[in-house]
Amino acid sequence: MKSEVQVITCPKCGSKQEFTLYRSINAANHDIREKFLDGSLTMLVCDNCGFSGAVEYPLLYHDLNEKFSLYFQPDSTERTISLPNVLPAHLLSEIRMRLVHTQDDMREKIFIFRDKLDDRIIELVKDSILKEMEAKKEKIIPEALYYAEDRFACEGRSLIFVPRLGTEYLDPIKIPFETYEKIKMLMHVIWERPVEGYTVVDKEWIRV
Repeated sequence: MKSEVQVITCPKCGSKQEFTLYRSINAANHDIREKFLDGSLTMLVCDNCGFSGAVEYPLLYHDLNEKFSLYFQPDSTERTISLPNVLPAHLLSEIRMRLVHTQDDMREKIFIFRDKLDDRIIELVKDSILKEMEAKKEKIIPEALYYAEDRFACEGRSLIFVPRLGTEYLDPIKIPFETYEKIKMLMHVIWERPVEGYTVVDKEWIRV
């Protein structure tokens, strides 16, 4: 767990205050992990004027139990990067490494891998949902969907997605888990595509 204290300037009032940046997060640290997931870890609240906003900086997230590693690189358009010496050499072949450019994308990847799902299949499911909404000429077509939860209930298992339109998050969408399984079977060719280094796996990746 790597952290450092920096002086941050409030973008609203110009007041300066100290802020702790966590450059690397180990999922085994429950408190830090949960603070990142609820947004409070990277949220600046100005002591002077009360302004609040997310502080964006490069961040590495490891979960060796679930065998994945994420690198958050804001203000970047890179699709693949190499980060030498950040993972144990003997685990490299087992770890899923992903590059993300927004905190929402990073949290989504954590939820996906936490629930033991495949993010490539999730991207295909999201693409299918949006295409169906467009075909039905729905009044509101979200700009993005974020996986949130693998839900078990009396009526069966379902996957929950949160739509986003601009800066607004809309009511969740529930999809039967069978949809995930069906797409997984139909798109078996996707397993032939290698994912090397820290790579962005998103709607663009599945269309290449």
